[in-house]
Amino acid sequence: MWVFSDGRKGHEKQTVGLVQAIESSIENVVEVCRIAVGTPVKKLSELPKPSLVLGAGNATHLPMLMTKVLFNVPCVVLMKPSLPTIFFDLVLVPHHDVCSNFGNVHTTRGVLCPISDVSPNPKHGVILLGGISRHFHWDSESVLNTVTNICMASPDKRWTICDSPRSPANLLSRLDDLSNVTARQWRATSESFVTDLLNSSSETWVTCDSVTMLYEALNTGAPVGVIELPSKRMTNKLARGIQDLVKNNQVQLSRDGYSIPSELSVTTPGQESRRCAKICLNFLKLKKCHRIVTL
Repeated sequence: MWVFSDGRKGHEKQTVGLVQAIESSIENVVEVCRIAVGTPVKKLSELPKPSLVLGAGNATHLPMLMTKVLFNVPCVVLMKPSLPTIFFDLVLVPHHDVCSNFGNVHTTRGVLCPISDVSPNPKHGVILLGGISRHFHWDSESVLNTVTNICMASPDKRWTICDSPRSPANLLSRLDDLSNVTARQWRATSESFVTDLLNSSSETWVTCDSVTMLYEALNTGAPVGVIELPSKRMTNKLARGIQDLVKNNQVQLSRDGYSIPSELSVTTPGQESRRCAKICLNFLKLKKCHRIVTL
């Protein structure tokens, strides 16, 4: 597989999740070539011919299509592409996005994430806070009040609360009165801190503007709650995606209570990435691709 990368960590995570799922779903050894956008064609010609090309991010679209033409190989794009979807063999697009479908578009539950080893601690909960965004009105007082209620509703849990680069300054300092809280500023954490935290959490709450963290939390298989914020516009794709999750009983909204009910529908860790991997492999099998044949 050739995986084109634009260098953005969020896009990289999506392709990593799909590659992991493909590798774990077949008996064959998979050789993965990660290729930076802008790599000269001459250097590409020296690599093993791909059976499949993946990419996430607008900058990867043209290199992917060039590879498709040069090597007569199918390509799979993650996220809504900047070019017409008909140009790609498969399009894996988050369910909150809308794009034309020529029979090659498959919706995903949010963005794909790496598959991690989870070990939830029943005494450990996580709350992830976003901040100023173009989709929602941020209200620190309302968010902090909701966070307080969540922590008080489950006093037996030790809650780790993290802010983000978009959070207002000194937001976490206003939670000092809560005895069952550990506050962590994003500046003082490692790159893998949040992922490790989510993997050990038995319950996670995320502000609705932090869509990437929301779907990463869902990917762990732990119950997830959403701290609501007022939408800035009537047609808000992120809010639409959250409403779809509510409709399918996959998340708890803060307006409906501060304790997540046991009947919430949770998935096994990495389930969405594995489902998408099966779509890719079935497509390759249909095309009688000679390098990946065993499901």
